[in-house]
Amino acid sequence: MNKKKKSPALTALMSVLCILFLLPILIVVMNSFKGKLFISTQPFSFPSAAAGTFVGLENYVEGIKQIGFWSAFGNSLFITVCSVLAIVLLTAMTGWFITRVKNTATKVIYYLLVFSMIVPFQMVMFTMSKMANMLHLDNPVGIVFVYIGFGAGLSSFMFSGFVKGVPLDIEEAAYMDGCGPVRT
Repeated sequence: MNKKKKSPALTALMSVLCILFLLPILIVVMNSFKGKLFISTQPFSFPSAAAGTFVGLENYVEGIKQIGFWSAFGNSLFITVCSVLAIVLLTAMTGWFITRVKNTATKVIYYLLVFSMIVPFQMVMFTMSKMANMLHLDNPVGIVFVYIGFGAGLSSFMFSGFVKGVPLDIEEAAYMDGCGPVRT
């Protein structure tokens, strides 16, 4: 085996770079436990109860109240769970249909879905957000439909690739055992 020796100088350099990259994060976390006045007047000092700079978790509690964190968290959870479930269910069926049914319509659908992956997100974003506002989809339920639109192309493409790898013999055996299309 070819073992490379570790250079102490390279390790020291990388350690210094790591500390330099993490230092701004440390300063922000450290300042989050200070009062507002002390963040601007003493940005590099540690918070201390003796100096009166330490406010504990008060800034976090106030921030959570002001921005409506729990409402935003609930909306994000709802949107994520619903859109992922819908994308998985709908695109799995689409992928199976595209792969197993061979006609012109399925080819057109497949190429449209693949084309949707080629168009850059930045080109679609402005138009999609404008259409979502015009169609009043700027609410959690409407955003689920927007996410389905964004995720359908890639997911259908991936499921089609998966279904191509599943032998037809398995589906034929299920049909012979009495399974309908849904159970298969």
